[in-house]
Amino acid sequence: MLRLLFFLSLFLLPVALAAQFTYQIDQSIPVEVEGKTLDFPWAGGLNAAQMNTLDLNGDSKLDLVVYDRGASKIFTFLNQNNKWEYYPEYESLFPSEVNQWMLLRDFNCDGLKDLFTSDPFGILVFVNTTKTGDNLSWRPYHPGSPLLTKGFSGNINIKVNEADIPAIDDIDGDGDLDVLNVKFVGSGTVEYHKNLSMERTGRCDSMQLVRVTQNFGDFEECSCGKFAFGKTCAQLGGGRTEHTGGKTLLTFDMDNDGDREILFSEETCGRVYLLENKGDKEFASMTSATAFPSVAPITMFIFPAPFLEDVNFDGKADLLASPNIYPRTYSSAGNFQNSIFLYTNTGTSQNPAFNFSQSNFLQGEMIDVGDYATPAFADYDADGDLDMFIGVYVGIDFIGTVYQYENIGTPSSPAFRLITKDYVGLSSLGSFNLKPQFADMDADGRLDLVMTATDLRKGTTSLFFLPNQTDKGVSVSSQFVTQIIFNLGQAENILINDINQDGLPDILLGTSTGAIEYWKNTGPAGSNKFILENGSFLGLGASTSRQNPFCSIADLDADGRDDLVIGNQKGTIAIYGDIHSNNPAPVATTDVIFNPLLKVYSTKNLGGRAQPAVINLFNADKPAIVVGNSTGGIYILKNDEGKELPPDLLVLLYPNPLSGTRELFIKPDRNVLVEFFSILGQPVSKSYFIPANQVYSFALPGLAPGIYIARFTINGKSSAQKFIVP
Repeated sequence: MLRLLFFLSLFLLPVALAAQFTYQIDQSIPVEVEGKTLDFPWAGGLNAAQMNTLDLNGDSKLDLVVYDRGASKIFTFLNQNNKWEYYPEYESLFPSEVNQWMLLRDFNCDGLKDLFTSDPFGILVFVNTTKTGDNLSWRPYHPGSPLLTKGFSGNINIKVNEADIPAIDDIDGDGDLDVLNVKFVGSGTVEYHKNLSMERTGRCDSMQLVRVTQNFGDFEECSCGKFAFGKTCAQLGGGRTEHTGGKTLLTFDMDNDGDREILFSEETCGRVYLLENKGDKEFASMTSATAFPSVAPITMFIFPAPFLEDVNFDGKADLLASPNIYPRTYSSAGNFQNSIFLYTNTGTSQNPAFNFSQSNFLQGEMIDVGDYATPAFADYDADGDLDMFIGVYVGIDFIGTVYQYENIGTPSSPAFRLITKDYVGLSSLGSFNLKPQFADMDADGRLDLVMTATDLRKGTTSLFFLPNQTDKGVSVSSQFVTQIIFNLGQAENILINDINQDGLPDILLGTSTGAIEYWKNTGPAGSNKFILENGSFLGLGASTSRQNPFCSIADLDADGRDDLVIGNQKGTIAIYGDIHSNNPAPVATTDVIFNPLLKVYSTKNLGGRAQPAVINLFNADKPAIVVGNSTGGIYILKNDEGKELPPDLLVLLYPNPLSGTRELFIKPDRNVLVEFFSILGQPVSKSYFIPANQVYSFALPGLAPGIYIARFTINGKSSAQKFIVP
């Protein structure tokens, strides 16, 4: 009878349950590099930056919006007293359709910049519908349809190659926005799509485009730095049109004569060329091409895309350039740590003069090791706090290294200082694609440095460890490298972890197919011999949504059970709770990062190729997740104890009563353990883990008709719901 009363009393308990997998992006940890404290060290790195300005927070000041093509990610920086500060919460306010390129331009003259972006069928346009006091909002200009122009035989799409960036500007000076794009197929000429909104209505409130010409400016681009003016490339003699590769266009009035010049770049070239307009605003005529600017012209390893925005708060547009590519598109060693060139406008808005200022705009204020940053942590100096190491894909001469940061703070209040960009001289190994972690591989009770690396000459990727030579902290030498026999692909990822809890380090391999393989260490201790035990660990087989997944295992929620964090190529993370529970169909928790603007937990792109490491940075009950990414930066996700969730557990349980299929669906607002009981308190199932905000189904065909109880438990506290089996 007492047991029955206990279970009935659960219906009366509004228990406040602690959330498990809930995080906030933390930027509180200071980082010092060469005596300077970085302004926003944890902003995530940048590679292929496209620059725009927009009022993000409604304070009538233009903020900075950066779209990184390599990571397919938007970065948002607020203008705070004429200084840029990173505010990631605004990033989710942009349309999910943004792809390949993004330009913010006010086409309807309402004072709000609208959004233009790539679409497989041309150009998508989103109207800025933000109201005063509200968050940024958008609506499609033509829902379900790309931007149209009137061609030779009616309305057609404006086709833009996926690697191109068109020019969207008032070409003819009549007040509405026109479009220039490099012809989609055929010759390397520029199409001009004139907006007739002003001509037809007297208002600049729409995009009424007509293709006026397919040879704007009367020129043809032939190859890198080579143009045919007034003729074709073939007529140059030996010249030919460069049919393949991307092109970028940017227009502006350089000499205040009322017409627009073109800044032109292309994918196989490292320079930007100025095509001066010797015609007028109605009939453009380009007659020469010169590297731009004339003093210290833009020179990048490949495909610089130019942008004009005021980034130093003086009211004049500055010139910026960044490579318009994906990371490692080319085999040549590109410097992605210094890939945003800034040329300050020292002239006027009407007659600009651009002078080189820096090669790492924004990047110089954040941790940015280039591309594909892999974080790892260990107390190398045995002072009681955790130090940080970051694996670097490539450095100078295409050689990978490991950055070392000493924790000069405390175990609960960390602060990092860069010590070296080449920890223990790892560049001497002649490898790239270095991905470090720490684990005891030789069974001596000490953490060794473990890493995968790709041989520069052979192109093979191998697993190594450098044995720890001290009982306190970590002391390794690049002269003592032990190779572990294990085959993996260059982009595949290894986690060392004792999966079966037998005291030996096993391997989880994130494969190129998306499958996560479990390789068991057959021992004996220190010998590190691995056999494939399970080709789809936790049922995670091949999947195009998580190619080359990166894994980390730890007890994330302080319940004594191991959890699994997986990062994917899209830059998001997924968490699988209680991985040793043998749940028949584990479900991932993905909505784990809190957005203070929207007051919700959601998934978030953390920079492409998310590489998580779980570490207790703040000496808290629940560890943080530190995420490296393809843009060479780092994000810190600090467990927020679910403080932004409602105090009481909310569970959607349906249908109730059960239908004829006897299938019960449960969706909790936080991670829970559930177990089913009869009304008399007798258990009728084992305990199951259910991740937050995911629908989990249970087939209950064997239950007799009656009333049952679903008991939900977190951290020893419980609540319950009853359901009826008819």
